[in-house]
Amino acid sequence: MLTAMRFLAAAVTALSLAAVPIYPGATLDAAASKEVTAAHPDFPYKVYGTPDSYEKVVAFYTSKGAKQSMPVSVGNSAQQKMAMFSSSDSTIAINWPAPVKDKSGKIISRTGTRIAIGS
Repeated sequence: MLTAMRFLAAAVTALSLAAVPIYPGATLDAAASKEVTAAHPDFPYKVYGTPDSYEKVVAFYTSKGAKQSMPVSVGNSAQQKMAMFSSSDSTIAINWPAPVKDKSGKIISRTGTRIAIGS
């Protein structure tokens, strides 16, 4: 019984320390990651882009248990939207609109959603 309780406690701890999931299909923006990390050297960030809507990205992180700490602008009439989430020991910043780049770094759209994950 004690072994089972220890195993359960270890599993809960592992889940709470699990890495923040990357939004499906989002691509890493290495240049933006470097720029954001340079501005906040104590909190390194990985920045991703997706052509998906802001609302869909926010719903994804909400479904993964991230706690929304700061919605700045919500609704279809907004010209700019931003949300901040916290998950375990990470911060997730979601911004729209944002440039979407292909794998070579070329901008293919300026209406995507940007996801910055910092630890």
